[in-house]
Amino acid sequence: AELPLFTLCEILGVAESDRPKLIEWMHYLERASDTMRKGEEIDPAFFGAFVQNVLEMFDFGKHVLQARRRDPKEDLLSAIANAEIDGSKLSDEMLDGSWLLIVFAGNDTTRNSLSGTMKLLTEFPEQKQMLLKDTSLISNMTHEAIRMVSPVIYMRRTATEDAEIRGQKIAEGEKVVMYYGAANRDPDVFPHPDRMDVTRVNAKDHIAFGMGPHVCLGQRVANMQLEAAYRQILARFPNAEWTGDIDITPNNFVHAIARLSVDLGI
Repeated sequence: AELPLFTLCEILGVAESDRPKLIEWMHYLERASDTMRKGEEIDPAFFGAFVQNVLEMFDFGKHVLQARRRDPKEDLLSAIANAEIDGSKLSDEMLDGSWLLIVFAGNDTTRNSLSGTMKLLTEFPEQKQMLLKDTSLISNMTHEAIRMVSPVIYMRRTATEDAEIRGQKIAEGEKVVMYYGAANRDPDVFPHPDRMDVTRVNAKDHIAFGMGPHVCLGQRVANMQLEAAYRQILARFPNAEWTGDIDITPNNFVHAIARLSVDLGI
């Protein structure tokens, strides 16, 4: 949980003393979304704490962004605070949206990729041994792992014109859902798609980060974080294995691994 959030804070320019707050805010956002998806009765005490935390999160974002407008620094928050569209700075609503999007989107996807990959390395031990013998393969493995985990489940778009894909007609205005996991295991693109292959020559062709104008803004940062994490884990805990114990949070948008138990082998 801390790796993606604290890395993001470094890029955004959030002070080190404020970073634990982000973990608390994410905790409430994720718990609330899970509760609503399950249709469970909401605990009034939790709801009150949730509202308070959300207000604190937005107030913090507004405070920092306004401070960056007055005194810009070499960080991403300053770039957002001083960005202009048609000669005007972003509205308060746009600043709020940018703050929420970056903090939330840059968090759970990286975390779930990391957990999912620990599971994969146990399920495909021969691939893990290849990585231990040749660490230069870790860069490509990072793409292959993202392909197989596909942390975002789907995205919906609206067709802007009539189209046809493999005989399926899609009319202008119709809603279309694309499932990342299905695309990333397309056997026409990835031979033996359900097998992890750290040497797969086209592992980078996965579309877990989207594509075109909708490509993930933070994909380069995510790749760097994940590769750095895998290098450290494999170097420090070469015998680490998933125990088979895992909790998946009910979530129809993100492959949310709430808990994954690992024996570090030490």
